Amino acid sequence: MGAISYGVSHAQESPFPAEEQSPISPDKKWAYIGGDAPKLVKVATSETEIDFFEQRNPGTAPAGEDPELLWAPDSKRFGFNYSPMHAHHMTFLSIAFYQLRGDKWVAVDSPADETKGPQLVQFGKGYLPKHFDPRHCAPEWDIMKLRKWSDATTAIVYAPCYGRTSGKLEAGFLFTLKFDAAGNWKIIKTHQMAKKELEEEQ
Repeated sequence: MGAISYGVSHAQESPFPAEEQSPISPDKKWAYIGGDAPKLVKVATSETEIDFFEQRNPGTAPAGEDPELLWAPDSKRFGFNYSPMHAHHMTFLSIAFYQLRGDKWVAVDSPADETKGPQLVQFGKGYLPKHFDPRHCAPEWDIMKLRKWSDATTAIVYAPCYGRTSGKLEAGFLFTLKFDAAGNWKIIKTHQMAKKELEEEQ
């Protein structure tokens, strides 16, 4: 089998820094291949380690929201932003987290695995400002995305709230997740985005 060439398209400007867009892991051992059949392969052998279509059965993503993989800087964890299967009238985006154990990648606790109903309602329980009620958010816009890794064990997750009647972005939150050695995480900080920050999201 010939060597696979991995490249990054710059045709569409990304909101994330270039180093977090790279399909190659920081240690150069793993590569993410997108497209209709997204997968993770071992660079040395080109063998498929994770078939995301098989494991996650992603649905149709909205325009400009193709699945993406963001690496932790030590190459021991990554988050996979994707659109799980959902009703056609919804916009549903979530995250699957994976951790390297030995030489195998295993799925660890992820928001979409735990939530029943809108992710912000369940995920933010006990971590949202008292004056904010996530049940006022439009349920047909159920979005949670990994924004970046600030270090090897700390992930920043973005969750917007669109108004039920206006359909406009009315609030947004950045959750800081801290992972332990076993891959378990907990929310250690919640930041409600300011109006200027929200304007930059639109």
